[in-house]
Amino acid sequence: MPTKVFEVEQVLYGAAPFNQVRLGYNAAAGCLNLIVPGSTSGALQIASGLGGFSGPKVSLEGLTCTVGPAVKALFCDEATAAKFASCLGGCLQAEQNKTDEQQQEAAPVTPPRATSNAAMAITPPRVKRARRSFADLAEEPVPKKL
Repeated sequence: MPTKVFEVEQVLYGAAPFNQVRLGYNAAAGCLNLIVPGSTSGALQIASGLGGFSGPKVSLEGLTCTVGPAVKALFCDEATAAKFASCLGGCLQAEQNKTDEQQQEAAPVTPPRATSNAAMAITPPRVKRARRSFADLAEEPVPKKL
């Protein structure tokens, strides 16, 4: 899936404003990139984990689209802002619907899957300590052989 590019009037990344830039969304990687025209360093990744359940929240308020707590994008018209928000949030809704369907397929009495204890399988056994120390052994008299 190719990267979708959106023209943006202004992006606030934290407190830093970027004017007349583009935002590129890569759905396969789930990341949002800031593309500054004339920059020789390419794009700057400003958000990751998009399209997943633990990813940043995407909200739309008129011309402004907020992605997580650090990114605010101001678009020139509401149609572009809505298209951008649906592009970022649409993937999340589709995945959420899939997991809801999977949860409904399981019987209500089926317990959840146990997590794998692979780390415990490779842990070496505990070292057994000697009851007597080396100093105690050295103090005992050694029997003489005849």
